[in-house]
Amino acid sequence: MVNLIESMYTALITLLFSFMFFTITAQDTTSVRKLVPGLSDPKLFEFSPTISADGKTIIFESSIDEEKGWELFESHLENETWSKPVPLQTINEKCHFIAGPSMSYDGNELFYTAFIENVTQTEDIYYSVRTGDNTWGEPKSIGAPINTDDNYEGFPSISSDGKSLYFIRLNLEQNTDKKSKEPCFIIYVSKRTADGKWSEPVPLPSPINTGCERDPKIMADNRTLIFSSIRNGSLGKYDMYHTVLQNNGSWSAPVALDFINSTDNDQSPCIDAYGTVMFFYSKKDIYSVGIPKKFRQFTNTVVTGRVIEDKNSKVVPVNIIVTNIKTNDSFTLQNNETDGEFSVVLAAGNAYKIIFDNPEFLPDTLQFNLEDQKTFQLVKKDITLRSSWNGMIDVIDKDLKFKLSTWLEIKQGETNIVADSVSDDKIPMLFTFSAPMNYSITASKKGYNNVRGDWHFKDRRISANRNVLLPLEHEKVEFVVHVVNSVNKQKVKIKVYSNNKVVDEVLIADAGEKVFLRKGDRYQIVTASEEGYFFTSQDITAGESSSITLEVVPIEMDGKIALNNITFEINSATLKESSQFELDRIVELMKVNPKLQVEISAHTDDIGEEDSNMKLSNKRALSSLEYLIQKGIAKDRLIPKGYGESKPLFENNSEEHRALNRRVELRVLKF
Repeated sequence: MVNLIESMYTALITLLFSFMFFTITAQDTTSVRKLVPGLSDPKLFEFSPTISADGKTIIFESSIDEEKGWELFESHLENETWSKPVPLQTINEKCHFIAGPSMSYDGNELFYTAFIENVTQTEDIYYSVRTGDNTWGEPKSIGAPINTDDNYEGFPSISSDGKSLYFIRLNLEQNTDKKSKEPCFIIYVSKRTADGKWSEPVPLPSPINTGCERDPKIMADNRTLIFSSIRNGSLGKYDMYHTVLQNNGSWSAPVALDFINSTDNDQSPCIDAYGTVMFFYSKKDIYSVGIPKKFRQFTNTVVTGRVIEDKNSKVVPVNIIVTNIKTNDSFTLQNNETDGEFSVVLAAGNAYKIIFDNPEFLPDTLQFNLEDQKTFQLVKKDITLRSSWNGMIDVIDKDLKFKLSTWLEIKQGETNIVADSVSDDKIPMLFTFSAPMNYSITASKKGYNNVRGDWHFKDRRISANRNVLLPLEHEKVEFVVHVVNSVNKQKVKIKVYSNNKVVDEVLIADAGEKVFLRKGDRYQIVTASEEGYFFTSQDITAGESSSITLEVVPIEMDGKIALNNITFEINSATLKESSQFELDRIVELMKVNPKLQVEISAHTDDIGEEDSNMKLSNKRALSSLEYLIQKGIAKDRLIPKGYGESKPLFENNSEEHRALNRRVELRVLKF
């Protein structure tokens, strides 16, 4: 029994230790240094890898033989395998010494250390622009103030927003570590100014620089910096350290990356925007290692794609303006001029607007809200810039805003594109504006002043509204209404309405005040209701005279006022819409004179049966009554009365006389 218990205990302990070993092993595999197949050759010396944001391209330096020295090579990840490295001949053949390559995060620029005989005095920082897969343009010096004639500048690292360049200079006070005999450097940073120039470099503060640092790499988040250093606590030679830029502009205390560091030199880290795997140099080869979560950079989104134009799908070079909507900070990148490809790194926790801009095309915009982003994401989005804009040309009445039929002329320079009449049902009119052309657009219409609008591509391409609005102003004439008392001919201070009977327009002015009427339009000129007076009205045509005098009649018992503009549908008691204006004047009259009681008298001409005309007139009087009641006038103040054809004003012997006999009147019953 005892042996059985001991056996079970032994088995349990063994199982427990096995589980612990398996767990530890499983955890450690994420942080185990591994040679990178395809990049690390045991016969060669590989150094200083750099990786693109999408993790698909690596460039590194290798020493093939003593005669050639260091050269740069490029490899691509294909089916989870790194392709055979290809030498970057255009760069290699120009440089007599080359080291420390660093690819921009968009993959379109390569920065590196170079010495070129008869060109440089010491090692300086150069860059090349990508011209295709495995091909780069000739070396260009980054220039002063980064490069100097009397110090070593090298191992550059460009931030993902292109605003900061980190690099090293030789520590002239202590150029070699006494114990390890390794060269010592100081890490500097230069900021790109608004005009695109680099500022005077400044050394990073302590505790980053302690006297013997090298190979800084700023991560895609623009806040996480990894560098190598020989300092107290190092394992022997260069170890790698991790520091983070704080919100107040300071750097956190560097933390040793013990999951990588060894007794040999550990240098030249690079991490793609995913931020989970690091590639680095150690023991003459390129290694990779999984990064524990506590050392990973901040979460990013990488937006990649290419920019083309819409007509022939040709590559379009653009400025890519990235704006943080929360802070309004922005930076500008460029896509590759050869294949149009771009890559933009966006930090989680923010919202962004990305504008793709070329002055010969209409810009395009992407927006990303990453405030709740928790994990890395890769977004592939191709951009097609339009070379034309389908815009709307709208022609309206300037004052009253309704659409107008018009004669429209559109010119491109001196060439007529359109010269035709356009009916109001075709307004707004669709028109295709081609980039980068300029257009002049003229609208004309009888009775209106011509108007011209210029469509300048340079201005319209960045405008929120690229449509064209042409407001035509009707020709106007001055007009004055004088109002007098019909009895004593004294001037009466009163408001006057000018009701346009052609379009929906009512002007209100004091008697004697100048107004501007639309030339040629018919107006009903009506006085406002004044206490003790009837309102009066007269129809005029604007432009035939510059003034009129209206007489207002005092209200008296059995007094009458003719309502010339209350009309009905043919053989119907239904009020026409045009009647409402004068009916509203009656409402005004009754409210200003609250004790006034009136008869609403409706009359017809003699066409038709007399009995039918009597019934029709009664119905029309009731229709007028109902309108006034709906407007708040008490029913007991209104007596409807139909007179049919019994009280004509004129003999019914002409259409003109019959029209005058078809009328509505007010008769005073009580005042």
